[in-house]
Amino acid sequence: MDEITSALIILVLIFNVYSELVQKNISCPSVCKCNGNTTTCEGHDGSRLEYIPQLPENTTHLVFRHNHLGYLQKGVFKNVSNLYLINLDLSSNRINKIDKMAFQMLPNLQFLDLSENKGLHSSKKLHSAFLGLQNSALTEIRLTKLRLNNLFEDFFLYLRNTSLERVFFDDNVIISNIGDVISPLSSHLREISFKGNQISKVSFNKTMPYMEVVALSNNKLLSVPNFCNIGTNRPSCPNLKELDLSDNLISVVTGGKLFRQCLPRIQKLFLGYNKIKTLGKNFISLLPYLVYLSIENLDPQFTPCEFSLNSSSLQYLYMGDKLKDLRYNPHLFNYTRNLKLLDMTGLQFVLSHKKTGKQLFELFKPLTRLEELILKRTSLSTFPATLFRVMPKLTKLSLQDCFFNETNLKKLFALSSLKVLLLDNNLITSVNETNIPIKIEQISLKGNPFICTCDTVFFRKWIETNSKRLLGWPNNYTCNLPQEWKGKSLADFHLSYLFCHPINPYIIMAISISFAVLVIVTVSCIIYKKRWHIKYYLYLLRAKKRGYEVLGGDHFAFDVFVAYNSLDRVWVISEMIPRLENKENLKLCLHDRDFQVGKLIVDNITEAMHKSRKILIILSNSFAQSHWCRFETMMAQLHSINQVENTVVVVVLENILTKNMNNSLHLLLKSTTFIEWTNEKTAQEMFWERLASALRD
Repeated sequence: MDEITSALIILVLIFNVYSELVQKNISCPSVCKCNGNTTTCEGHDGSRLEYIPQLPENTTHLVFRHNHLGYLQKGVFKNVSNLYLINLDLSSNRINKIDKMAFQMLPNLQFLDLSENKGLHSSKKLHSAFLGLQNSALTEIRLTKLRLNNLFEDFFLYLRNTSLERVFFDDNVIISNIGDVISPLSSHLREISFKGNQISKVSFNKTMPYMEVVALSNNKLLSVPNFCNIGTNRPSCPNLKELDLSDNLISVVTGGKLFRQCLPRIQKLFLGYNKIKTLGKNFISLLPYLVYLSIENLDPQFTPCEFSLNSSSLQYLYMGDKLKDLRYNPHLFNYTRNLKLLDMTGLQFVLSHKKTGKQLFELFKPLTRLEELILKRTSLSTFPATLFRVMPKLTKLSLQDCFFNETNLKKLFALSSLKVLLLDNNLITSVNETNIPIKIEQISLKGNPFICTCDTVFFRKWIETNSKRLLGWPNNYTCNLPQEWKGKSLADFHLSYLFCHPINPYIIMAISISFAVLVIVTVSCIIYKKRWHIKYYLYLLRAKKRGYEVLGGDHFAFDVFVAYNSLDRVWVISEMIPRLENKENLKLCLHDRDFQVGKLIVDNITEAMHKSRKILIILSNSFAQSHWCRFETMMAQLHSINQVENTVVVVVLENILTKNMNNSLHLLLKSTTFIEWTNEKTAQEMFWERLASALRD
């Protein structure tokens, strides 16, 4: 018999050793994902994963969600019983029944989540399941979205000896007085959450010394629960720090001494989304540890009185509302001077149109320690220049949806302390050099109707080097105008510098006029200097149009065209004509005698020169001073150039004064042989012979 017993013991030992070896060599199952000490097996509801497979030995956290796990029998955790499993998530399965000893195989379990298993809607089923957890290390249990409706007083009886600290019953239909339900856990509980139920009354008959968080939002509470033990003035949760009563049916909050006695250490209080019409005078003034208060979206008729917000400890205040009018009360924040954050989202300030700036200044003046101000959807589009000077610590300002335009940007950017500015969905069309955020580290301008013209080019260039400071860029930054850019991304908008910086039209006009004047002056100077050439060529042009041809050979009408001044007519008639015409038989062309009456002088001169074989210039001071004589000189030179050979002969009647010697005459005397007239009788004969010889050549 002893031999048989010894053999059985040996077999058991061998089996245990073998089992341990097998367990150590187990790899991650194909239906799971293993990451360190966490194994996740989820999303196999369709493939009907109905059991928990063997897992690697280092698994301490098992996530087994959205599978087909149904009845939790006694041995359901056999494959993981040898693991040091501390965290088990069985949410969103099909569990409808749990053996009372099913969890006994998991003595180290600290976290259990059975949420969203609709088959566990009976509190009795859960109550019996807790029997297997009575000796566990459980500290947190989640039983949300199970459709639980009624919890009896002994619901947690089997867990009274555990160290359970946190329980979550959110989104059920519980109507029970939870004070009675959780009383067996009073010695260890730190946090309870019954959000989204049908609870209308809460009272406590036991002290819970470690309770810190109570969440009762979205229930049917008609008043603030009494957090003092029934029949006494002692707090049931003396160390409660956070109380969430938002989204209930509470209409009156008195506070005061009641709060001081029952919530002596409260730090966060959520009262938003209730039907509250009145907040008692000084209702939070006796809560020395309160730093956070939410009174958002209360009754439409709610208006805070002067002492409603009286608190020297309050630092975070959320009092936003949906399109609710807030009547002007200059003393509203007089007793909340330690506020660091103020959220007034959606409040519509009822202010005097003419005194808006002054009233805003008086309202916010006490908030000298404010670090963040949220004014979304308040329609505040303008602020007095001095407003933010009383807030030297303000680092974040939210002004989304406020009809704010770029006119007041410069005032905001001037704040030396401001680091974050949110201006989404306003009426800002452009940002330029005068209002660009220089000191601000982050700015959001999403949803503004930017006008994508040259006014936006500077901002677009700024973005290229500061895109990290622009929150959300480039998403939801679009152009609104002009029509061809409407709806397009601001990131795609580009215009050249020259396109946006055209030369001033007055400058263009001045340059054009200056250039025209310069051209006119230059042309005028050229025309004046070459006037005789021009007149000559104009004559030739007219002559060609008339069919005129230059004479040559022996077909000249005159032998000599004589150019002289009328003041020298006596010498011409008395000395020259008798000698050259009568004695030398040369046919002379004299303007006094041979010019055609009625024809232009220019035409007469030019035509006579062309009909003459030689041109004789009688040069004197009177000739040099004459306008027409200078013209004849110029024409004679041009005619001589066109004839190739020299056809000009010059007779100098007298010494020409320097003041009468122009460039044309100087050039004429240098390029042409001239004969000087003398009054000596003996020299005159030689003069006439030389002249006659020059004219006949």
